Amino acid sequence: MIKWFLSVLVLIFLPLSAYAVTGEDIFKSKGCSGCHSKSFDSFAPSLSTISKSYYNKKEDLKAFLRGNKPGLIKGEPKTMKGFINLTKKLNDSELEALVTYLLSF
Repeated sequence: MIKWFLSVLVLIFLPLSAYAVTGEDIFKSKGCSGCHSKSFDSFAPSLSTISKSYYNKKEDLKAFLRGNKPGLIKGEPKTMKGFINLTKKLNDSELEALVTYLLSF
């Protein structure tokens, strides 16, 4: 009976792990990749520049994405405010995944 119960639990929860959202998924789904490339700075800083600017400042990046603190990179375009409105709505695990992704470059 216990084996049967455990098997049912595995079958129920195993598919949920396939739906885990990664930081890259969030980055793409929120439209961030439309302005931010991995390594090329244009009118928006690259992920490499973001990662370097927020090195050892993870909480500052989270605060920025929550709309609680100005960004560390000068010259932030007004259009970024609309995207901050999107990142404000992320739950804690989604925000953590996004920040981890941004800092991985």
